[in-house]
Amino acid sequence: MLYMSLDEIKNLIKGGVFHSPSKGVLNLIQVIEELINYKKEIPEAKYKIVIGTDSEVREKGIEFVCVVAVHRIGKGGRYFWSRIYEERKTDLRTRIYEEAVISLALAGALLETELEFHHVKIDMGQPISEVFKSLEKESRYASSQEIIFTNELEIHVDIGQKGPTREMIKEIVGMIKGSGFFVRIKPEAFAASSLADRHV
Repeated sequence: MLYMSLDEIKNLIKGGVFHSPSKGVLNLIQVIEELINYKKEIPEAKYKIVIGTDSEVREKGIEFVCVVAVHRIGKGGRYFWSRIYEERKTDLRTRIYEEAVISLALAGALLETELEFHHVKIDMGQPISEVFKSLEKESRYASSQEIIFTNELEIHVDIGQKGPTREMIKEIVGMIKGSGFFVRIKPEAFAASSLADRHV
């Protein structure tokens, strides 16, 4: 059972702060601006936006770190991370499930914030694939409008074929795919198992 709903987590992320190794403390709109500017530096390069979450049990609860990264394929990238505390302890299965839900909430918060940033009105009640199509259509009509969150967005989860999380692969991957996003597991899930892991 999740301590907070998806919408509550999404609103927490929208109102929270993100940290960047190179840019310091930012809000969500500033993160989106940084992602856009990074892509504009070398517009001809191939890019991928990835999201991931990792967690660590602390004395009084659980610390979750969620990450959004822009990967310039073959040429590095940039990432931003935020921290969420939950004042209760849970078992590993529940923690892994919560990590996936927080990543979905981050994806939703980023997508909604970008829509607001570009003053685009799109029905968020429709499937994510349709939202992406609408975004791409908007960007074609406004050539100066750089759309970040396209159907290339990936969610990375800290589970893999080895270890106790292997039994959760089908369930977690199915939940994320069912939400309309691509998903990666270890060893390809670097946003969760490497970037987020650095800050928990």
